Amino acid sequence: MSTGRKRKVLVLPAVLVLLFLCFSLSFAFAELSVEGLNTIRIRGKGTVDRKGALHLDLAWEIPTNALYIEIKRNFPNPYVILREFASHRAAFEVATARIEYDDAERALNLAADFWGAAVNRRGRWEVDLGKGADCIWIEKQTAVFLEIMHVASQLIQVMDVIIELPGEASNLKYDENKGVLAYSLPEELATGYCELDLSLKCKPRLTAATYKAYANPDISEGDMWVAKAIFKNTGECSIRDLKVNYKLGEYADWSIPKSYSLIVPGGCVVDLYYPVISSKVTELLTRTPVDVRMKYEFRDQEGNIYSDVTGERIEILGINQMEFCNLSMEEITGTWVEYFSNSPLLAAWVTHLDSPVKAVAGMVSRLAGGVPSSLDRESAIKFCRALYDLEVANGMAYQTPSGFLRDYTPGQDIKYPRDVLRDKSGTCVDLAILYASVCEAVGLKTLLITLPGHCFPVIYLPDGELLPVECTGISGAAVGVPAVKALSFDQTVEFGFKQLSELKMGMHYVVDVREMQQKGVVSPELPRLEGDILERWGWRLTPEFSRGAEEGETIAGTEDANTYSSEEHKLSFVYPGGWKVQEEEGVVHVIHPQTLAWITMLRTVQDFDPQSFLQNVEAHLKQQYQDFAVTGRKQVVVNGVDALRVDAQSTSPEGGVLIHTLLLLYENNLAKVLAACDVLREQQLNLYPIVEQVFNSITLLNE
Repeated sequence: MSTGRKRKVLVLPAVLVLLFLCFSLSFAFAELSVEGLNTIRIRGKGTVDRKGALHLDLAWEIPTNALYIEIKRNFPNPYVILREFASHRAAFEVATARIEYDDAERALNLAADFWGAAVNRRGRWEVDLGKGADCIWIEKQTAVFLEIMHVASQLIQVMDVIIELPGEASNLKYDENKGVLAYSLPEELATGYCELDLSLKCKPRLTAATYKAYANPDISEGDMWVAKAIFKNTGECSIRDLKVNYKLGEYADWSIPKSYSLIVPGGCVVDLYYPVISSKVTELLTRTPVDVRMKYEFRDQEGNIYSDVTGERIEILGINQMEFCNLSMEEITGTWVEYFSNSPLLAAWVTHLDSPVKAVAGMVSRLAGGVPSSLDRESAIKFCRALYDLEVANGMAYQTPSGFLRDYTPGQDIKYPRDVLRDKSGTCVDLAILYASVCEAVGLKTLLITLPGHCFPVIYLPDGELLPVECTGISGAAVGVPAVKALSFDQTVEFGFKQLSELKMGMHYVVDVREMQQKGVVSPELPRLEGDILERWGWRLTPEFSRGAEEGETIAGTEDANTYSSEEHKLSFVYPGGWKVQEEEGVVHVIHPQTLAWITMLRTVQDFDPQSFLQNVEAHLKQQYQDFAVTGRKQVVVNGVDALRVDAQSTSPEGGVLIHTLLLLYENNLAKVLAACDVLREQQLNLYPIVEQVFNSITLLNE
């Protein structure tokens, strides 16, 4: 049997979310000719009986003939949609279901019966309607729900559903925060023999990399369950106080028992297991068998207690492995979208907080000139271009995927960005994830687009436009251009837009990385790496940058860098083109064009002890800045001159966090030059590589 989705018993949005997540971008880029705002109307009526079963009739009214034809062309067999609607991913069991197109009305009609839609807890019946719908009217045994959802640029969905409860139902209440409709129902006396039928279903495989997501029933409409127990009362008497709990081998302790007060004859309860899994699974490198155990107990009408323990063996895939299909073979109807239904879990491989990824982001920021990449369109594109160019300059290469089949479902070995940086190679999926990780590290929102045989990233620019990048362009042969070693960045973007325009309904997934991670699809714990790991892996800035830095002619990868030299202040340094230098009363200021960073340099004219001088500066800053606190001190050398460095932070008047750096150069134990910088923490990743270059270029002139 199939089941409906847990969070949407009205389950209406679940279907449309599936449909339009799969193909809304294809419509946006295909530019279907629609005038004004189009509305998909969903009308439905559901009837709940005394056993807790729900009969549901739904009709999707498609607003345009073009959209209706497109849906029929891509889903000629509507039962593919039904399978997604009534899959093994929610707390209902489908008894019967029928779905068909109605050409005359330009509609899609569904009729289905769900067991276990209403369950009895603590003496009250509850129907989990899922969050998002507003209850606009309740009277006697009837409740009306309305939901309005934006689907695409010129398309909205308006859903209204009437739910009819049993005639004896009373005290109806709707909890909007939980999406639960509760009611009271007088119990009918039921006596006779006791019999409870159990069907236990388990996911055949779990993914170690996404182990945190299995504890969250809100992810992907509840489809991250590990076990599903279907209890049906096939006897003559009522069953009371059913308690169910589970254990996942050595990786999860026994769960807290879930209780159901009453299962009437013919009634059904569907219980889902979302385990809190131990981080020990991240140590697994290959497929590992593990037992899912379930124990349950209940009592009959006479108070007799029954209990049992059962279980099933499943596998946990290694930390670098992913199975793209989330369904068992008996559920699959053979469509691509089913075989790759786990695609949204790719968000767990986007490790924008990993230190090597942040280090690469710093290198890219230097190449891009320290632009505030997440603040304006031009800066974001400049950063994306520099990232691609850095990969090409460091010899990044495309490699063919290492895949596997398990029970005829596809899987693939996937690298974390740190592994791609180490190997300087990766599949299309690996390269897309690395690119997305670095962009997310500087605040750029990203998407991963998966389609048959391929994956590429799309970056949201600050002005709302999209920037697709064909990352495999680093190897010309990978994109069918073997005559060149690598495509230019502009060519990869052109290639990306072409792929976006050719996306087909039901043949791609759009993975919103940030949204999925906010929902709980987050990265696993990875081993700590040394701070110089990128250097040890051979990552360098472009040769032009390296040569220019050695000669003091350029900074941050720009060709318009300037050199400041002053006989009055007895110092020189290099700073980026576009930054301003101001002199006043013996002080030199180096200012970012948008005043996002401010460096001040002071040449001392008196003989000061370096330690005492710094102490006086820190005391002054403590008075000037709120919550000023030193976070680090160290001895460094700048162009052969000894220096003391102090790092600190404080709270800005607006409530943000300011990062401070003090660099004091000294000779013969006498302070010579003080350089100080203030940067908002949000801009630290973008701008500090530039600040460091300015600091490291300071040279003392002979007095």
